[in-house]
Amino acid sequence: MSKNNKTDITKLDTSVSKELKEALDIIGKGTSVRLAELPKVPELQHILSAFPEEKRDDIVLTRHQVEKLLKHLKVSTFGVSNTLPMVCRNNDCPVAELCIFYKMGIAPEGERCPEEIMYMEQILPQFIKDMGVDMENYLEVSMVQEYVSSLLDKRRAERMIAIEGDVKEVATTVIQATGTVIYNEQATPYTEIKEKAARRLQQLRRELLATREQRAKYKLADEGDPSTRAAEMRAKFELLQAKEQQDKKALESSLDKAFKEVE
Repeated sequence: MSKNNKTDITKLDTSVSKELKEALDIIGKGTSVRLAELPKVPELQHILSAFPEEKRDDIVLTRHQVEKLLKHLKVSTFGVSNTLPMVCRNNDCPVAELCIFYKMGIAPEGERCPEEIMYMEQILPQFIKDMGVDMENYLEVSMVQEYVSSLLDKRRAERMIAIEGDVKEVATTVIQATGTVIYNEQATPYTEIKEKAARRLQQLRRELLATREQRAKYKLADEGDPSTRAAEMRAKFELLQAKEQQDKKALESSLDKAFKEVE
């Protein structure tokens, strides 16, 4: 596929429209403005649409805040690494004692969990190869996203089980005559979460296999050698993963430059 194809998800538009530049020019440095009073350009309307209609007239922002929101809208659409991993809570993370980043004193509080990002980047390429996922098929890509989400649920539950165990003693009866408390062992909620995630993963694998079989049945799949196709898909995914951090930084740099041009 040509890199100029509009469906190429490794490409992002980093330009700022003329209308947006003119709207930003209205906001002076060090001043605030009601977002609803700015020209109705799509980017700004997209921010307003995230608020209840009755509150939109009350959104007052500085130019810096508007620019920050616009950058977030661009960057947050870039891959699963910016949507699925949990947010780092540093000392307050329930699995901090298992986190190498926390132990090294480099946990990025307030940002996405680097351990979960690294885990996804290790597991996803092989899964896509094994399941023959068509990265240009929206249905299959969305199923992969669900699969990753369930993987993370299962992994989080396993880490909590490692810390707290899979069973706990719960007081169930008190003998009134002696005041003796009788305890029974009950499974922790993490065990149920793990089992539920495992069932969901199994279901998604079956659905992906069924989708692949349907493509083959109706001759919708490429007629090339399956191993070649799998290698091509893996290479495409690895290219996307390798470029994610680089493109994210380039995107932020381009937006910074664009915003500075209108100052």
